[in-house]
Amino acid sequence: MEMGERLASEVRNYILSFCPSSCLAKLSFVGHSLGGLIIRAALPHLAEFSPKFYTYISLSSPHLGYMYNSNKILDAGMWVLKNWRKSLSLTQLSMTDKSRTEDTCLFRLTQLPGMEWFKNIVLCCSY
Repeated sequence: MEMGERLASEVRNYILSFCPSSCLAKLSFVGHSLGGLIIRAALPHLAEFSPKFYTYISLSSPHLGYMYNSNKILDAGMWVLKNWRKSLSLTQLSMTDKSRTEDTCLFRLTQLPGMEWFKNIVLCCSY
């Protein structure tokens, strides 16, 4: 969520510095992997520009989290990073950051406003 606030601040500063509001026609976002989630976390902080939102493209973003992988080595590496390195982002992606699913970071992200403001939404990923 903090990364979303930072992105929103950068987008807002860029628009206010280089693009007067009267000349801003459309605002689109393209995110790959974790970037797609960071964009989603930024959207509520950019509500003043929502009438200009046009296209959101997400490429291989884990909108549903990281549940499992058939590769045992990758699973072991994820376990090490989550438990030994105390990786908060991996804990959030596996939806184990809270005991109740409804309280997890990813679930709360789905409840935030923003996606409905876009004219076009493209989610591209593979299993």
